[in-house]
Amino acid sequence: MADKLISSDEAETMIVETAKVLMQDGSTLNDAQYGIYAAKLVGDVLDYCHRDDFPKALVYTCADLLVKRVNDAADETKGLKSIKMDDTQFDFAHGDVTAGNQADIDFETIRPKLNLYRKIGGWS
Repeated sequence: MADKLISSDEAETMIVETAKVLMQDGSTLNDAQYGIYAAKLVGDVLDYCHRDDFPKALVYTCADLLVKRVNDAADETKGLKSIKMDDTQFDFAHGDVTAGNQADIDFETIRPKLNLYRKIGGWS
């Protein structure tokens, strides 16, 4: 099972490399920004799973999430409140204040997969 688990540093590197291949340099973020996103994601996974080692099977899942995060950051329609074409206008329900952030919402989508690798947490 040792070959199925990697260190957090290895996980960050593999996630960034995989995400770059998936995006094929279509983003404007630099390596430092990718690294920060990957480090947060790896930290969140390790905290949620109560682990010190990272399951190698989650590298692609996390790379997908990193790509989504980068693409969401580049989305120019963010904050779109209304759209008008000719004589028709649509106003969207919106709030200026939101709770949490998109990264937290995205993380929630992978929790079922993370549960496969989660250890029972205890009081230390």
